[in-house]
Amino acid sequence: MARRADRDWPGRRTSSVTGAFAPRVARRRAHLALVAACCLVGLAAPAVLGQAVRDVSGVQVKRALAAGVRAILSRQLNDGTWVERYHPGGQTALSALALLQAGHDANSRESRSAIAAVRRQANEMVYVVSLKIMVLAAADTGQYGGEIEAAAKWLVAAQQPDGLWSYQQGGTTDHSNSQFALLGLHAASQAGVKIPPAVWQKARSGLIAHQNGDGGWSYRRGGESYGSMTAAGVADLLILGEVEAGSAERGFQNGVAAGCGKQRGSKPLARGLEWLGKHFRAHTNPNHGDVYTYYWLYAVERCGILSGERFFGRRDWYREGAAQLVAAQRADGMWGDDLANTCFGVLFLAKGHKSLLIQKLRWSADEAWNPDPNDVDHLISFIGDRLGEPVAWQMVTMDAPLAEWLAAPILYFQGHSFPKWGSNEQRKLREFVERGGIILAEACCGRDDFRDGFRRFAAETFPETPLRPLPEDHAVYTALQAAPAYALQGIDVGCRTSVIFSPNDLSCLWEQGDVPALSERAFRIGANIAALATGRQKLRDRLEHVIVPERGQAESSGQPPTGDALRLAQVIYEGDWRPDPLALVHFADFLRDEAGMDVVSQYATVRLAEKELGGAPLLFMTGHHGFSLRDEERAALRGHLERGGFLMVEACCGREEFDRSIRSVIARTFPDAPLTRLPADHAIFRGAPGFDVTTASYRPAVQAHEPAQTTPVLEGIELRGRLVLVYSPYALGCGLDGHLCHDCRGLNPEDARKLTANIVLYALTH
Repeated sequence: MARRADRDWPGRRTSSVTGAFAPRVARRRAHLALVAACCLVGLAAPAVLGQAVRDVSGVQVKRALAAGVRAILSRQLNDGTWVERYHPGGQTALSALALLQAGHDANSRESRSAIAAVRRQANEMVYVVSLKIMVLAAADTGQYGGEIEAAAKWLVAAQQPDGLWSYQQGGTTDHSNSQFALLGLHAASQAGVKIPPAVWQKARSGLIAHQNGDGGWSYRRGGESYGSMTAAGVADLLILGEVEAGSAERGFQNGVAAGCGKQRGSKPLARGLEWLGKHFRAHTNPNHGDVYTYYWLYAVERCGILSGERFFGRRDWYREGAAQLVAAQRADGMWGDDLANTCFGVLFLAKGHKSLLIQKLRWSADEAWNPDPNDVDHLISFIGDRLGEPVAWQMVTMDAPLAEWLAAPILYFQGHSFPKWGSNEQRKLREFVERGGIILAEACCGRDDFRDGFRRFAAETFPETPLRPLPEDHAVYTALQAAPAYALQGIDVGCRTSVIFSPNDLSCLWEQGDVPALSERAFRIGANIAALATGRQKLRDRLEHVIVPERGQAESSGQPPTGDALRLAQVIYEGDWRPDPLALVHFADFLRDEAGMDVVSQYATVRLAEKELGGAPLLFMTGHHGFSLRDEERAALRGHLERGGFLMVEACCGREEFDRSIRSVIARTFPDAPLTRLPADHAIFRGAPGFDVTTASYRPAVQAHEPAQTTPVLEGIELRGRLVLVYSPYALGCGLDGHLCHDCRGLNPEDARKLTANIVLYALTH
């Protein structure tokens, strides 16, 4: 296929390059690794990707990534480089960065030798110098700080009068070299190099002056807009917007940041995003045909991540791009015959596949929802992989389906004024919490309007659980890193704090990132909230479809049970029947991974009626508060257990109200069979079958009052010589879920899972 005459790629004057991604804060070193991708030279046109929109799974993406990494490694030369095509060092840097972004060890022999090769490159070409900065910043800003600063000074000197860059220190400027120079300079600034403000200002003026009337960009001013160059322009504006926001909002006095909210949205950026929304397709480079399609996918990924947008128009850019890449990959792990295409494929898949931790709620049509546009991005950079895996964020709209909200555990919203929400919005936010999500809200700059509005919202939406001050020993101050108390307030839904409100500013401290002492505390609190929300468990795969079943219907992951696969069922009753919505999901994972059982991840929900109980041999029941069962419910339960069913019950958080109620319910249901404590040598404790849980460790709330308690406690009911019901007065569900619960009177997670697994195994074998 013939080449186009424009120049997305650095190299021959008949081809073109774009895009690399610049980090948002210094801690985001891994993000820098992506930028080098654009520094490759003169690539041949890639194979045409399929046009049909396919679905794709996380497992498929991981397999494709692993194959792509193997393909790149297999082509590395003995001196650590890769075969170059045009600019010396371009392919080596691109390959190295693709490996790093895919999780290849930065201290490996392959990575170290590649970094050494990049360091040998002279400061002579804009592409190579920019790439050199980004590679060294991704490797170690401290070790290579002097080399980064020298390269950045060279780039500053290479800026042309129109604010943009060419191939060298002179010549006709273009958007490919320019965006790469900006990425390199931004990486340098995040590594501590001082870049003159005029450099950013001139670059923004030049970039806007070259924007076409339709909102897009071409390689040089006046050409037809097309995908990869428009994506480069959008990314540049996002980077420059962050720089300007940082300069507009400085300082923090009496809980207020000067200039907060004054950095409003950019009309040129909005027009560029609109162009991407109209033209996005995963199988082709828009308005550029089948030329540089793999590069286009990488470029659009950069825009999606930097902007926090999940959709361009109505297109889920990552899902569609990943599906195309998985379908187009060759058996040897390559995409096409050119190694650069494989690097772009790896970069796209790796960067976009990070699990979502936070979604920022776009609750207004104007910009009232976003006075600090970079707050979450900087928080995510601070968190990094402290939760055990790299994480990401994105924006979500108020009218998005609940399933989209549930794609991340934290829904965050803030502002100077409080949204004008009605009953529909309140119900949706409440259901989000009831489905296991955590709401984080913040009064930006401590504004009274937002404070008062949130308190009204909390009282109306959660009338049964008042907003309360969180104590100094709460997990929001201790879960991951110790942080001084910050007057946070919360609402407990179920057995954990599911709504967290900061009446004082956090977002401006995240936005600026460097307010002495205060920003560090704010970052630590944000990281603690993240740990509280996740329970330090692995997050949902980004590509997993979230299914929100109707109330009262059996919940399913969309995968029917296979063969004799076990499926747990949770009992619905009038009361607090599901305080830990994810407890049985996590427990199913434990049964599969540690006990080797064939088990369905999502559990069923059943009511105590004969028509529902027939397909649920193993029942789970829990709660916090007092409750009762109707006569017909107790009769259905007894009949089910007499016919071979089994019920395990636990008092969530060890609450006395539930304990009193369940004992009363059991006594009325089984007046002829008393609830008795299981002996210490019972098969359930010995793990016959299962795990040895003859001794158990308890959470701090138990240890504080019962320091000598080191044995598990279970009680049971026997009918006709068969154990049909097991009850734990100490909490098991909090341990199954894995979240931090400071008031929980229960077993620690490991022993809670093992003991509950033994109960299940006993029920299935006796």
